[in-house]
Amino acid sequence: MKDFSYEILDLLEKYKNDTAAALEGETCPQCLYAFSPLRENLFEWVEFEPEARVLQIGSDYGSYTGLLAERAGEVVVLDSRDENLEVNCLRHGGRGNVFYIRRENKKGYAGEASGFREYKPTGNTGETAEQRMAAPFDYVVLGGFLTDCKKEEAAGILKEAAGFLKPGGKLLAAAENEAGVRYWMGARQPGTSFLETEFRGLFEELKRENGGSFLLYYPVPDYRYPVTVYSDAYLPQTGEVTNISARLDGPGFWFGSEEEAMAKACQNGTFTKFANSFLGVWEKGSL
Repeated sequence: MKDFSYEILDLLEKYKNDTAAALEGETCPQCLYAFSPLRENLFEWVEFEPEARVLQIGSDYGSYTGLLAERAGEVVVLDSRDENLEVNCLRHGGRGNVFYIRRENKKGYAGEASGFREYKPTGNTGETAEQRMAAPFDYVVLGGFLTDCKKEEAAGILKEAAGFLKPGGKLLAAAENEAGVRYWMGARQPGTSFLETEFRGLFEELKRENGGSFLLYYPVPDYRYPVTVYSDAYLPQTGEVTNISARLDGPGFWFGSEEEAMAKACQNGTFTKFANSFLGVWEKGSL
């Protein structure tokens, strides 16, 4: 997915950081993606402990950083793009529990050494960026990060993310479904996507190498603008998945009814194969 940080920075300046006014005054899809309150629904249901440390990998325009900061004790936002960190900082930098760290080596996910530098340091935290990243986290979240990476990098990204967690900590990562019913109906894929077997396999590998357990969730209509979140433990019944056809962020042509196709998938027991998005949640073991 193309990065729209500079366009979003222009909007924040135009509307004086009033994201509600921007949503009311603009029609561009990038404004909706950056500022829609629906973005927070992806993690709104998670019971973050008040003292929890959360690592957000990928600044993602600060779309859900505010929610994390309200629920948890400390949020560290990690990104390699100054402009995206700047968007986040303009939106949430005034909160006392949000810290911004720039990844110095973009190729760190492949296993090379990766440095960290505090973005716009306050000078009064008493910790360097390296020290802050070295302390284990209770949660690591990746909202749209995998969509912007190559598919072959995904396993390494999740492995590194798992390394930031303390035993019992949780990793949450979202991705598009390559076989999502929306894309069969003519919508355009926003970036890298995975088949259900591929995405499940990533978390099975985490479990095999690090112990623990995982569960797959299915944000509806998708992880970008979720309204309802199902899971392997609670799948929808036939006809339960409705109002999912809205195309909020891109052109496309309709080749059928998304609701009817999803109803058939639920009836045939194939909802997990054709849901538009995934959210994997893995709890780290003690291996």
